[in-house]
Amino acid sequence: MKSGIVHDERAGATLVAAALVVVMLVVGVVLHDIAALYGARGAAQTAADAAAKAAGMELTPYFGVGNDPRGAAVEYAGRNGAELLECSFGGAEGYLWVTVRVRRKVELLVMGGRRAQVTATARCYLDPTSEQ
Repeated sequence: MKSGIVHDERAGATLVAAALVVVMLVVGVVLHDIAALYGARGAAQTAADAAAKAAGMELTPYFGVGNDPRGAAVEYAGRNGAELLECSFGGAEGYLWVTVRVRRKVELLVMGGRRAQVTATARCYLDPTSEQ
């Protein structure tokens, strides 16, 4: 016959369950923070896509007047809660690159509710030789 608390196996499952509950809570908190950061990243990418499309539409002879693509990018980035960092045109293929930054308050549980600052870049392909 075994005696003492070391050899008592009646509470073994309770200890394992308590340890698993703690591990699951920590994993849940970390996943919450990751999801919040991905949400901010999605907002930044949406703003970059809209700004690139607006600047590209401004440069096309069919839709825009072609005189202020940067202004159009600033306007559409601002409509999506972002600020324009860069709007550049170049490359042999005729790409328009737009980079925006989104600052938003994200409830990060691990890091104490800091402001997230996320940047995103989008490009718009311009083909001035296409005919419709």
